[in-house]
Amino acid sequence: MNSTNSSLIIRLPNWVGDVVMALPTIKALREQGISLQLLGKPWINDLLAALDLPLFTLEKKFWATRNKIAQIPADKIVLLTNSFSSALSARLANKQVIGYSTDHRSFLLKQSLTPSASVHEVNYFWNIAAFACQYWFPEIYWPQHLPSTIHLPLCEKALTRVKELLAAQKIQQPFWVLCPFAQGTGINNQSKIWPFWSELSAALKDKMLLVCPGPQEESQAAHLVPHARALTGLNLAEYAALLSLAEQVIANDSGPMHMAAALNPHTLGLFGVSKPQRTQPWGGTYLGSDTQWPSLDTVLAQLKIFK
Repeated sequence: MNSTNSSLIIRLPNWVGDVVMALPTIKALREQGISLQLLGKPWINDLLAALDLPLFTLEKKFWATRNKIAQIPADKIVLLTNSFSSALSARLANKQVIGYSTDHRSFLLKQSLTPSASVHEVNYFWNIAAFACQYWFPEIYWPQHLPSTIHLPLCEKALTRVKELLAAQKIQQPFWVLCPFAQGTGINNQSKIWPFWSELSAALKDKMLLVCPGPQEESQAAHLVPHARALTGLNLAEYAALLSLAEQVIANDSGPMHMAAALNPHTLGLFGVSKPQRTQPWGGTYLGSDTQWPSLDTVLAQLKIFK
């Protein structure tokens, strides 16, 4: 399938972790021979640099985004987003749109699917893509089973730069990466940051601990993980490369947790206010639930480190 009619725009989610959880869907669509055009936030140029697919980035203004979508050489778009505005911009760009019937947008969609609140996000994205394929490309075979792991391709240039950075700062393997930040909030607007990061960093102070704070996160990093060494200025491709080299990654329910789980089997996610059944690290390990954080001792036992 190489014609415009068998081309498909994928409107990617707006969060890093969700884009990672959409990778099995992208892989399945690609393996069916569908020509994909990926549309998302500007940081997809770093996160998905090694995917070797056309990447289009959203503009800051609505009409500029609409105009960009109109120029993408495909007449069909699958929304992995739930918002009204993402459906409206696609419809005004004269695209056929399929997505979930969320945010009162069904009238903008060519076909829609009722969302299930109980499935993992990986399944959520997979199901809407399967639905779209059944409607637009009924002749193709859609896989019966989801893969058990996610693979985020690494950018070789980013990997080389990270190795050079580690050598310049005299940081040798093995090292552990701590990811104590988390955007957004849990079910009851509670912080998704595990309460015992400082104690954990003290318990692990004999290890080489690294943390990668983003802009304006340096002081928070020093407070949360005072025994970790900060590496700043990494883009998402470089952060991914660092996570792939770590002996162990520990993270809140966050974008870095999903990145790490797609790169490194030694990833531990920490939950306390969000639902693991929806966002647990796919193929990784997690502790906690949506109502209770794991204790410091529980985490240390999982890591086989005892006080």
